[in-house]
Amino acid sequence: MGKKVLIAAALGLIPFSLYVLWSENGRTIYAERGAQKEQENIPPSLDTSNRTQEIPTKNVIDGLAHAWQTFNNCSSVGLMIALSHWNVKDTQEAIAEATRPWNNPKGDNDDKSVTLYELADYAKAKHGLATYVRPDGDIELLKKFIANDIPVVARALMFPDQDIVHYRVVRGYDDNTKTIVESDGIEGPGQTYTYEKWMHFWKDFNYSYLIVVPSEKKATVERILGSERDERVAWQNAKARAESELAKDANDIRAHYNLVTALYYLGDYESSVREFEKIEPRLTRRVLWYQMEPIDAYFKLEQYDRVMALSDSVINDNNKSVSELYVLRGKIYESRGDATSARAEYEKALLYHKHLQSAKDALASLGAARFNE
Repeated sequence: MGKKVLIAAALGLIPFSLYVLWSENGRTIYAERGAQKEQENIPPSLDTSNRTQEIPTKNVIDGLAHAWQTFNNCSSVGLMIALSHWNVKDTQEAIAEATRPWNNPKGDNDDKSVTLYELADYAKAKHGLATYVRPDGDIELLKKFIANDIPVVARALMFPDQDIVHYRVVRGYDDNTKTIVESDGIEGPGQTYTYEKWMHFWKDFNYSYLIVVPSEKKATVERILGSERDERVAWQNAKARAESELAKDANDIRAHYNLVTALYYLGDYESSVREFEKIEPRLTRRVLWYQMEPIDAYFKLEQYDRVMALSDSVINDNNKSVSELYVLRGKIYESRGDATSARAEYEKALLYHKHLQSAKDALASLGAARFNE
């Protein structure tokens, strides 16, 4: 990829900057936030968490780092971009090594799905930041975060007509043109989408998002979230939203899968798998790659044959590095008294994700159990 240069221009008294960086020869280039010292005396952005307050008709967060992603590494780039806003230096390589250490440049059998929860865990453990993973986002919520100088990491689609996940960082909006400004590792730091198209991208993943902030911003975030600062309330609202969308169109398979995942996070596993089975024949190829909640729901209901069958279908589709599924399979073998097969599954989990604590714990527990026999 040819080099892209950093451009800065000044127009009158209003600073204007474009920040574009690149990846070259396997090396990530990133920028610190620009013009930080010059902006120290600017009053903080209006706290728009009060619903009666007006927010600006448009706003853009500038100065975010950017990197062109390596293969399937959009999650790492997305988190790196968000972290840079708080002067946290990190790289996509370091984030990937922690969250998806099994990488294949051609994509075959690499870890294709890092969840928002995994990114949140990394940001908390590595950088001590406060994190919020929530479903049920909308344009008004995005505008409030941006107006309060908080970028939003969203899990969305890569293409409008394909079921491929992509991480995008929302950093601006314009009510005049009805557009979102976002940054991601494939399309660059200044991509725009209409509100309508953005919501189309976002819908497949229950309009979910990650907020990463230093502790002094927690109060602002929680005022913006309102009742959804309680994650369970957010999932209850996501369930109601999916049901409302289905009431308008009973064949809306994306809304139906959102209902499946909302029920899972509310702990209603029986309803989750019941709704999953209604639409299972119509699901596209990659749905379970990225959203494995129905498989875990079957596990919690001890419907182990279903877990094995569904996990086989995922793993055998050029997708061998789904370590969480090996842990479930290992526990099933343990429950059947097959310690040898259980060990093999746990070892595969750690082969593909050497940091996965659930696999480490399961393997250690298995060893302890055998020692005590």
